[in-house]
Amino acid sequence: MLLAGISGTGKSRIVRELARACWEKGSTEYEDPKPKNFEMVQVKPNWHDSSELIGYVSRVSGSPVFVAGDFLKFVAKAWENPEVPHFLCLDEMNLAPVEQYFAEYLSVVESRKADENGVITTDPILKKNGEDWYRILTSELTSDENVRNQFLNDGICIPQNLIVVGTVNMDETTFSFSRKVLDRAMTIEMNEVDLFGGLDDRHEKIGKLEAGNLIGTTVEGVDVYRENKKVCDTALNYLQAVNLNLDGTPFKVAYRTRNEFLLYVVNNLPYNKDKDGKEIPQQEVIARALDEITSMKILSRIEGDSDKIGNLLEELEKTVSEQLKDVSGKDYSEKKNDGEKVYSVSLAKLKEMEDRLKSGYTSFWS
Repeated sequence: MLLAGISGTGKSRIVRELARACWEKGSTEYEDPKPKNFEMVQVKPNWHDSSELIGYVSRVSGSPVFVAGDFLKFVAKAWENPEVPHFLCLDEMNLAPVEQYFAEYLSVVESRKADENGVITTDPILKKNGEDWYRILTSELTSDENVRNQFLNDGICIPQNLIVVGTVNMDETTFSFSRKVLDRAMTIEMNEVDLFGGLDDRHEKIGKLEAGNLIGTTVEGVDVYRENKKVCDTALNYLQAVNLNLDGTPFKVAYRTRNEFLLYVVNNLPYNKDKDGKEIPQQEVIARALDEITSMKILSRIEGDSDKIGNLLEELEKTVSEQLKDVSGKDYSEKKNDGEKVYSVSLAKLKEMEDRLKSGYTSFWS
């Protein structure tokens, strides 16, 4: 997940508080300033490979020794507590090229597979090795013999309970994201500021988060389609209409995004209550999820000058508006509190990007 926004909006703080919310209020873990299921790694501008995150083999002393990075250490920690969600926060993630220092993770995350029991496995991010340095490394990473034996037999894979969040500030000192990165991430903007908020409690009022709210058991559309066919078909019809606007452009989406649309919509179905506890009709829940993921997965890919973009933004605005109305039966607006219309995050973002295009160039990230 990518948390994007202006500096000081609490992007890294919210990751820490999500980790805290996995524990019972009043427990030692909850009261700890740094919850044990949270790790912050500050990205440095000189990172151009994975040696700082994953580690590297050093031969300075003569015999090869693996120097483990913070990411690998935290992966081992997550394996030791598989029932607890573990949050890794890469702070200022785009101070260095993500696809260079995080290449192994970006590749391995594509190998995720879920079995019939909902257990998700991946290829190893560090392959097993018969040399002494690897055996020593496994003993240094964990004191849990079961976890160590797993590392020795299968290599070090990405655990199911690991959640990677990157904070992002877009300015002249940072790198833009390639589509390889964006295709593997969900992007959430955090630009709204309430200066009166967060003053009555030291910790954000998130409430207790259960492991089932955060640890996924599905990774592909096929994992949810059969049991949710009608809902998935609604999402597919929406995505197909949007993708027609993207046809002939480098922004067109394929199966990876299709899968994430289906997973996102289906996983949003239980969240069908408004702030007053009143039940929201399922079609409105579906439309809300489609609106949110359109901004996260479609609009985040779009950038270019007026020659490259043309009328794409206007066409998308019309399609999104019409499709959301077809799904829910309600009208949508890019403005909050616009009469009876429902506020749409994707329409608001499209309007923002259209305004930027008047200067000759636009981007989700500008």
